[in-house]
Order: sequence, then structure tokens, then C-alpha cells
Amino acid sequence: MTMTRLSFLIALSLLAGGCTTLQPQRDYSRISDAVTRAGAPATPLPAASSRYLDPAFFDEELTVDRAAQAALANNPKVRAELARLDAAHAERVQAGLLKNPMLSLMVLRPEGGGRYELDYGLTQDLFDLFTRSRRVAVADAASDRIEAEVIGALVALVQDTRAAYFEVQVAQARVDAQHVLLRLENEALALRKRQAGSGAITASTILEQQSAVSVQAHEAGFAQSELDRARATLAQLLGQPTAVALRLPAQLPRFVLPGLDEPGLQALAQAHRSQLQAAAAFLDETVAERSLQVGALRSTQPTLGPAGMREASGMSLYGGSVQVSLPVFDTGRARRDIAAARVAQAEFAAQSVRRQVPLEVEVAIARLLAADAAAKAADHHLQQQRQLETLAHRIYRQGAADASGYFQARRALLASVMDQLDSQQARWDALIALERATGSVLSSL
Repeated sequence: MTMTRLSFLIALSLLAGGCTTLQPQRDYSRISDAVTRAGAPATPLPAASSRYLDPAFFDEELTVDRAAQAALANNPKVRAELARLDAAHAERVQAGLLKNPMLSLMVLRPEGGGRYELDYGLTQDLFDLFTRSRRVAVADAASDRIEAEVIGALVALVQDTRAAYFEVQVAQARVDAQHVLLRLENEALALRKRQAGSGAITASTILEQQSAVSVQAHEAGFAQSELDRARATLAQLLGQPTAVALRLPAQLPRFVLPGLDEPGLQALAQAHRSQLQAAAAFLDETVAERSLQVGALRSTQPTLGPAGMREASGMSLYGGSVQVSLPVFDTGRARRDIAAARVAQAEFAAQSVRRQVPLEVEVAIARLLAADAAAKAADHHLQQQRQLETLAHRIYRQGAADASGYFQARRALLASVMDQLDSQQARWDALIALERATGSVLSSL
């Protein structure tokens, strides 16, 4: 076999190896399953070219499921996260490509004229050639890590949307209760003015009631500002530029306490928490990177290829060209230490997450139990206050007591309504916290 044929075969093999690419695997099934488990309807994730939701979607009253669906379809952050995954897939393709071969050519001519001397060569990086599988392993682990991070971001978006949805409903109920209380204080003020006109009370009593009206007006205004903030937060999660178009039901959905089997919930967390998956993928990535960065090939960076020369006299020479980096100054020890430190960091980070997740589930269960007990106590207290208000109204109608006792009973009733709303908000927050800890939706609304 002549040197020309050998050179051609070497170049052909390098070309075939370099052109063998790994096709991107744009499979969003795991992400779709994760966001569905987190509480979103089973709908396809949007592509970068997909259109956003038509504004008519928001003309219909939002349920919590439709809100989660809108967040995934209409929030640009979803497309940004999916673009990260596309970039990771492209990086995996890039990792499977070989470096381009290096062609060297030198043309020399004797001083004073004569025939040209030609030196040429074609070399390929052997480190790049023999570590292709290691580079792909690093890219695979990095892709798995990024996918876990994307899952975590989208699951958090769904859970944040659910939490904001309940917060808006409770905030609206608070505003309604505060306005009822404001009307009550105005009724009391009108009664005080009539009593003052007949000389039954002094002017100071009217001033005290006017002060109570002002305080309650401030409370109603503060509740309205909290509602506006909550609606703006929900609109942002839904990808809407305004909160004006949002329509939510007037009543909160009925709360159903999920089964709190701690071993089962811990198993859910271990299976579905994206933080665990990301930590494990990051550890795999650092281990694969260490395998890539250590060894004789990495230290010497050898290159090999055919070379030839045609002298000015006309004689041609053929042979091989080998280049090796001498590990004199950079012996590779620093790279080994860096890689070992990163592996240790990833191991300890994974241990931290593995210990943190069970604790979060445990705390979330205790928080939900306490919030549910407090909500039931608030419901019972509200029933008692309604009975007292009914009794006070009956006594007032019979003329056995003045209006002061009746107004006080109504104030106490509205205060217990506010307490019940606070307890409901705390219970929904505790449920969402448990869903965050397990990575799965636990309530069916």
C-alpha cells in the first residue's frame, strides 16, 4: 500500500468518525409527566414557535386547573426553560463531534530562484479521538442535570400558580368582610348621631365612633391593596400584562385533607423531587468530567497523521507526523485536584439534599396537621359567634337591650370571619408546602 493510499484511508476514517453525530433527543415526556403530577392538566408543553393563549381564554372563569394550564402555555419563562433543554441537547451533539483535522502546508524556494520545496501534513488530535465517549458521558450527565433543573422550575411555576390562586380568593373574601365591617361602623355612626340629636349621648361618643369608622376604612383600603398585589402576582405567573381580565370564582374550593401517610409521602418525595434528580445528575457530571480531565492522554495531548515533503531537488519523502506535549510545567496534578474537589462538592451537596428532603416532608406534614386543626377550631368559633349574633339580634328586636350589644355581636362575628379566612389561607399554604416537599399534587379540586 502506497503512502498516498494510507493517507487517504486515515483521512477517510477520521472524516467518518467526525461526521458520526449524536442526534438531539428532544423528548419532553418526563417534563410533561412531572408538571402533570404537580397539578397541571395533561397538556403538551409549548414549542418556541407556539402562539400564546388567546385573550378570550381569560373571559371564562378561572379554575385552579385552568390557571395552571394558562401558566404553562402563556408564561414566557416556560419557553425560556425549554430553550435551556434544547441547548443542552445541542451540547450533547457537539460533544460527539471530533475536532477538525489540522492541515499544515509550507512552501519554500531557494534564494535566487529554483524549484519550490513543499512540506505538508495532516494531523488529528488523539486525545479528542479516544475520549469521545467520555465527552458524551459528560454531556449526557449535564443534560440530565439541566432537565432536572427545568422540571424543578416548571413544577415550581405550577405550585406558585396554585398558591397565588388560593391567595387571591382569600384576599377577595377579606375585602368583602372588611367592607361589611365598614358598613357596620357607618351604621353605628348614624345611630350615634341620632342619639346625640336627642341628647342621649355626648359628642365625644360620636368622635370615638368616627375614629372607629376611619380605622375600619384604613383596614378596608389595606385589604384592597393586598388583593391588588395578589392579583398582580397571579397575572404575572399566568403571563398576563394586566390583572384586570382575571375572573375567579367567588367561593373557595372545598378543602379536602389528603391522606397523610408519612412513609408514602416520603416515597413520593424520593421519586419525584427534582432537586434529588439534579443533585444525582450533578454528581454523575463531575465524575465523568474527572475521567475526562485526568490521564496520560490529557497531559500529553498527542496528535498523529501522515506527512510528506518534496525537496527542491525533486526527491519526495513520505512518513508519519507525531506531536506530543511534554508535561514539564503542567503535570496534570492541578486538574486532578480540581476534579476531585468538584466530585467531593457534588457528593456532599447530594448528601445535603438527600437529608433535607425527608425533613421538609416531615415539617410540612406537621404544619398541615396544625393548620387543619386551627381551621376547624376557627370554623367552630365562627358557628358560635353566629349563634351569639342571632341571640343578640333577637334580644335587640324585643327591646330587652340597646343597639350597642347587637353591634358588638356583629363586630365579633365579622372578626371571627376574618380569623376563619386567615386559618383557611394558612391551611392552603400548608397544603402547597407539602406538595412542594413531595413534588406531587395531593388535593383533587
